[in-house]
Amino acid sequence: MAEIEAITAIGRDKKPIKVGDTVKYLNSDTVSRVAAIEKKEEGTWVLLQATNLWYREESLELTDLKIKEKKEKKKMKVEDLKEKIEKQKEAVDFDAYGAISGVGAG
Repeated sequence: MAEIEAITAIGRDKKPIKVGDTVKYLNSDTVSRVAAIEKKEEGTWVLLQATNLWYREESLELTDLKIKEKKEKKKMKVEDLKEKIEKQKEAVDFDAYGAISGVGAG
């Protein structure tokens, strides 16, 4: 069985880009892994995982920069959430009254 040739793009720096490579989009400094590459009549397009958008190959460069992983949202217990809300309310009340009580004739 013949092997399917992997599609590669050619970045701005003239280096080949493959699916799974880490690239930087030059206009916004977005760093992402390559999810897919497609060749069309108007040129070669590269899909970035970080934005889920397609980019022209010449607007990307290979990079050694590390990708910032998204932090998982911390699950909070109801009691912890209520306590956090109360602390925020106290801070707001203190700020409001502190600002008023600091003003006066003297």
